[in-house]
Amino acid sequence: MTLATGSGILQRMIRRQEPDEAPDVPLTASRAVRLAVARAAQISTGMKLTVGSVGEQALPLDITLEEFNDDLLLLALTRNGAVCGVLACDAGLVSATIEVMTTGKISAMPAGRDRVTRTEGTLVQPLLRSILDELEVTTTRTALDGWTRLVGLGARFETCRAASFALNDQTYRLLRLSLDCGMPERQGVLLLALPLQTTVNTQAQQIMQADPVADWHDRFQAAVMAAPARLDAVLHRMKISLSTLTELQVGQYLPLQGCTVGMVRLVDANVRTVARGRLGQLAGQIAVRIQAEADVIPMTDMTGADTVVPRDILTHRRY
Repeated sequence: MTLATGSGILQRMIRRQEPDEAPDVPLTASRAVRLAVARAAQISTGMKLTVGSVGEQALPLDITLEEFNDDLLLLALTRNGAVCGVLACDAGLVSATIEVMTTGKISAMPAGRDRVTRTEGTLVQPLLRSILDELEVTTTRTALDGWTRLVGLGARFETCRAASFALNDQTYRLLRLSLDCGMPERQGVLLLALPLQTTVNTQAQQIMQADPVADWHDRFQAAVMAAPARLDAVLHRMKISLSTLTELQVGQYLPLQGCTVGMVRLVDANVRTVARGRLGQLAGQIAVRIQAEADVIPMTDMTGADTVVPRDILTHRRY
């Protein structure tokens, strides 16, 4: 952690602990983000930077990283010394920031879209660090409260693949900001992805504090039940030889022997079956309908050489 990063985090801790301070609390998370970006740009570079639109999504890691590309400046976000997220910006924001820092103004000519160099990435970091500082302050008492708490800038990721190796496989909140850098032709993009864990903790604290006279056991149970749980819908598991696996090609079919749409299993993170169901649709989306254990009728493969059909069944069965 650099001295500048440490100082920024320490300053945020001091500002949050001043009970007599009356912060400017935005009514919405979107307004909080806009305010944070404008303040950070003014404090760090003197640039007039405004947010055009704010997009928010909760996505798993692999889909989150699909929103990024290798041409962006990709920086790791750290909390307590560990990588916890990623922050990215495009060449448009970087070039505008450097112009203000070097010439004091932004030209009307649109910036090139080349990959951000290492030197350019270093020059723009004070702005990005200031945005993180301001987000922690302005998002107090909003849906983003605590989301960027004690988060600092880390090393640069050269590729999105490198980021995927450093990040934990969990659900992330992704913010995508379109930025106006002060000129009609000078636009920029900022992306910020951090886990939803801090939001879950905030919800749990709110549940624990909502009714101070309630029984502790009930409040603790409510906090636990507010935590997220992962379920995987498994239709079939199979074993194939390594030689078959390495020869798989696009367009080939793998038969799922003895498998039906009514054999879906819902398994937890420890691969324990918690429910069974049937594959179907709901409102145009693929869905699983939970059904009783007795309703699940497995299909058996009758094509094997050892399969014998009793003669009396073939003789006396009526249709």
